[in-house]
Amino acid sequence: MRSFCLLVCLVSAAVLAQDNCYINDSGFTCCNKELEAAMKGAMAGDDLLGAADSIQKGAEGSLGGKFETVVALDDFAYKSHFKEGKSCKIEKNGQYALAWQP
Repeated sequence: MRSFCLLVCLVSAAVLAQDNCYINDSGFTCCNKELEAAMKGAMAGDDLLGAADSIQKGAEGSLGGKFETVVALDDFAYKSHFKEGKSCKIEKNGQYALAWQP
């Protein structure tokens, strides 16, 4: 009986941790509206490295802590561990971006 309760409690905690996540306008999972807004504002032009740097600096400045970013011209799959719902993937003008706080 104890192991059943422990399993139910662990599953419940995992579900509660993802309650803030949603599917954004790009059709991807995002868990923080501030992070999504910072990402959209930072993506401009064709410079992928510049966009990644801009997203990272914007997220770190507005949300605090360190962030990792990926920007690409094609959609990509990912699996990451992130902190306190600070993870988001978007598409803007044919560029795909992912940011998360490890």
